[in-house]
This record gives sequence, structure tokens and C-alpha cells, in this order.
Amino acid sequence: MAYEHRPNDPRAILAVLLWLGSTFILVCIIGLCILPTPLRTPSIVLLTVLTVTPVPKDESGMAIGWKLGEWIMTHAAHYFGISLKISTPFPTDTSNILTLEPHDILPYPLFVFSPCLTFSNISQPKKIFGLMTTIVFRLPFVKHIYTFCRAGDVSKKNFIKHLQQKNNIVFIPGGVQEVLLLEKGSKDIILYLKKRKGFIKLALLNGSNIIPVFSFGVDGSYDYWLPKNWLTTKISRYIGFTPMIFFGRFGIPLFIPHPKKISVVTGTPILIPKFEGTDEELRGKVEEVHGKWIEGMVKVFEENKKSYGYGDRKVVIL
Repeated sequence: MAYEHRPNDPRAILAVLLWLGSTFILVCIIGLCILPTPLRTPSIVLLTVLTVTPVPKDESGMAIGWKLGEWIMTHAAHYFGISLKISTPFPTDTSNILTLEPHDILPYPLFVFSPCLTFSNISQPKKIFGLMTTIVFRLPFVKHIYTFCRAGDVSKKNFIKHLQQKNNIVFIPGGVQEVLLLEKGSKDIILYLKKRKGFIKLALLNGSNIIPVFSFGVDGSYDYWLPKNWLTTKISRYIGFTPMIFFGRFGIPLFIPHPKKISVVTGTPILIPKFEGTDEELRGKVEEVHGKWIEGMVKVFEENKKSYGYGDRKVVIL
């Protein structure tokens, strides 16, 4: 299924503006700078209130929020003309970990799996959650919007909770490290996966399947300036995102991305029964499954790259 590509629809543009927290932060900074002095204090107070206001925990308290999330996701999907191809149906007897790559500047294709969208061939649609860096759930307004779109933080505690509840989760294993590896003009798509083994151990201990997923079209969504040095790397790893300047549509910094069409494709699920054995056996099993997963990520890219205009490109695994 695919959403019609309508990048100039005012509703689609507004939806993406609401959805991407960087735009909200930019508006706040500019607003506080240009507001008359008498209005600055109440504005700061309002932002503070939004920061400390908790997100509702129960479904009854989330009803209105979920309606807003559905509106945002549906119209944002039209901005990108999002399509989703499920190569093999998801297993339904346990939780599934969907590993989506690449990260690029902002990993917004993660939301293609939101139950707010009407991709009817996804199993257990109300039990799919996107997990992302914890920092976004500490920002005013942004934390509410992402929660309304069925997302949560990617902390180990939250990760394990969803697996134990047999929920499906989608996250970007390459993370912020892939942003630091971006090279302008390069046709190589660098995926930082060789050291990403922690989630595989959790999958084995919980009997959760792993599904390789690739998103075509996300690279090139932004122009950017990225200082590459040891300090940037250290700060990025500490705060969970890369301090950089990126330029979106119309060349505006921290704005919505260029309206490229996004196509997401899932690979063959790696079926994982719950592991029972010694620690040494577990380490060996992690290595085995990690190798299969890397092969699966490369395979889903290679089998689909020509269909989405990536025929002359290759994936590099670091």
C-alpha cells in the first residue's frame, strides 16, 4: 500500500511541522527572541509547564491525544508518499523486533509502522511501538506528540518491557553513530551494525523474532553541516543525538525535510525461540544470530534497490 504523494498539501505540511520536534524548537527560539519583553516571561512559563506536564499513562487519558496522533501521521504520510512492502507476514505468536535502517539525519521513516497509519497487512497493529532516543521525551510538546504517535524511549528497561508484553517494536540499531559517518556525495550507505548485539541478546532471552527493514528515500532529505571531531562524537554519544546544523525544505535550517518519497521494505523474519542455556552458549548464539541479521539487512537492500532507484549504490557495514 502507498499513500498518495501530496507534498504541497497544507495539511501535510502542517502535520510534518507538528511531528518534527526540531521545527518546534526553532520556533520557540525565534519566538523568544522577537517577542516583546512583557510576553517573554509568560512564554517561558508556558514552555516550562509543557516540559513538566506528564504524558497520560492510561488509554482513557490518551483518547484525544491518539486522535491528534492519527491526524498527524495520516497527513504526514501524504507528504512523503509513504509506501510499505511486507515481504513476509509477521509472526503473531510472539514479539517482533523490526530493525529499520538507515538512520540518516532524522530517522522519521520509523513512523511508517505506527498503528495510526492504515497499512492493513501489519499484524497486531495496536501493538507496534517505535522506540527512539530518550532525549526527545524530555522536550516540551515533542514528548506528547511522539507518544500520541505510539512511540517511546529506547531505554533498555522500556525495550524489555515491550518484549515481555509481546509487543512489536521498531528501532534504528545504527543510531547516532551513523550520522557521524555520513559523507556528502558518497553513494555508499553506511550502516553501523557490527557492534550492535545487545538487542540480539534480549531477543534470545525473550524469544522475540528479528525482522530486517530498509527505508529507501530517506537519504538526501536534508542538507547539513556536520563538524567531525572527537568532541562532536563524545557529545553525540552522551546526549543521544548529533549537534549539527541541517537544512530542510526551502533551505530553512531545522525545518521539515525535502518531500522525497519514502518506501519501506521488510525482509525475511529471523525466527528466534526463547534461549535456555549457559552464558557461554548464549554468547555463541548471539554471534550466530548477529551474523544472520547482518546478512538479512544486506539482502533486503540488494533485492529491492533497483525497484527504488538505488541500483548503482551499495551498503557498507561497519
